[in-house]
Amino acid sequence: MSTGVRRRVLRSAAAAVSVFCAVVAWTLVSGPTAAAAAGTACLLPRTSVHHSEGVDGWESGYARPTGDVNALMIFLSFPDATPDLTTQEVEADHFPATTDFFQRASYGRFHLRVHPVGHWLRMPHPSTYYAIDRDWDAKHRTAYLRDAIAVADPVVDFHGYDVVYLVADPDAPGVDSDATKVVNLAAPVTVDGTSIGRLVTVFERHPPDRNVLAHETGHVFDLPDLYYRPPAGSNADWDTHVGDWDLMGSQFGLAPDPFAWHKWKLGWLGATQVDCVSRTGTSYHDLSPDETPGGTKLTVVRTGLDTALAIEARTPAGNDGTTCRSGVLLYEVRSDTESGEGPIDVLDGHPGTSACAATSVYPPLADAPLGVGESYLTADKSIRVTVTGRTAAGGWTVKVTEGAPGPDGPRLRA
Repeated sequence: MSTGVRRRVLRSAAAAVSVFCAVVAWTLVSGPTAAAAAGTACLLPRTSVHHSEGVDGWESGYARPTGDVNALMIFLSFPDATPDLTTQEVEADHFPATTDFFQRASYGRFHLRVHPVGHWLRMPHPSTYYAIDRDWDAKHRTAYLRDAIAVADPVVDFHGYDVVYLVADPDAPGVDSDATKVVNLAAPVTVDGTSIGRLVTVFERHPPDRNVLAHETGHVFDLPDLYYRPPAGSNADWDTHVGDWDLMGSQFGLAPDPFAWHKWKLGWLGATQVDCVSRTGTSYHDLSPDETPGGTKLTVVRTGLDTALAIEARTPAGNDGTTCRSGVLLYEVRSDTESGEGPIDVLDGHPGTSACAATSVYPPLADAPLGVGESYLTADKSIRVTVTGRTAAGGWTVKVTEGAPGPDGPRLRA
């Protein structure tokens, strides 16, 4: 962690900042995921949806979360409030916790290095002027981002940063903590020779929601929202798709470590750590827990052009120290489904029960993993997954049986 950021010659970037809305389409390039598969049969294709779960390439507009990635943290105050907190106190709300989360999740392959500005920078308008809200309108969002870049540019050198956090005074009257999000620009802007395609706007309380900045940083690296957002006025649950599993569903979850599918997508798994089931019949696979280094992390069964069944092991370790149940977790992946519309669904291995009612964000899925001797048959009866035992290294052995289609459908029996 740096104690400050590089200074630069005075120059205004306001003229460069003109459009702050919509999602920009980027060029696909060969990414770390393409080299991570033993074969191509299980590489779901990237599609045109926002934050596609496809793993056959990398969008060039996103920084790759491998090695050292530098993040700039800018602190913004307003004329209608004097900050009660120092910037160092606000920084400590998020770091080193966010860096540590990704260090563990990536098995040391990714280190997020934050470079904070050491003092508050005052915005030109009161906090209430910007009408900050979860569903921020484009006019006020544009004004906020334009002003933030303009006040920071004279004293901050943006060169060399892949991530930019704009952190508002949490006690300002117009700040809404529910508005924390990543804003994707309609077209990247260039400041100090650095192209900026997205900005993380942080409006969190002090102390903040757990893992909130890790969740938003996941979007910076092209991970989708896995929660369900009910329509206005609805009391429906937000966490029906994945429950506690993966912080892109809920940062409050008991098992926030990213799915092995996401680790594959981000380039954190090597070529030998993903098994691809590409033919009918029976195969056996030893799975090492997602939370610990080494071993095979993911077994994939291709189920359609844009769909796959993913199988991984979870245990109470690392980022998942508070997980409710350990075992073998199954989930469906769809690369043609938008962020926030259910690109991943966890399959409930125990549909008649729930667990950890006092602490889980969605108890019906808290006990989703299968234990030794348990099986799951997919809804179309084409694939059966059975946990046959434990490995000497603390993992699980699974048997995958995929039936050949017959004249009336797949041949597996319930």
